[in-house]
Amino acid sequence: MFKELIETFRKPSATQLAQRELEDAQRQLLQAQSGAEYAYRMVQYHQDRVARLKRLLAAEANNADWPEQPA
Repeated sequence: MFKELIETFRKPSATQLAQRELEDAQRQLLQAQSGAEYAYRMVQYHQDRVARLKRLLAAEANNADWPEQPA
């Protein structure tokens, strides 16, 4: 029990610190990749939305029926 207490307060080795830093870097990379994927999907969403609205306005300008939804 006393040995466990000592281990709690012992300075970690350089290897242990490097391992912890690597794990933290991997977590941050995963978060950044998730954020990038989200942003990419949002760009696609807004591009599709703009295209749909342009089609709608073009149809209105031509006094035509509403354009059909893409499949």
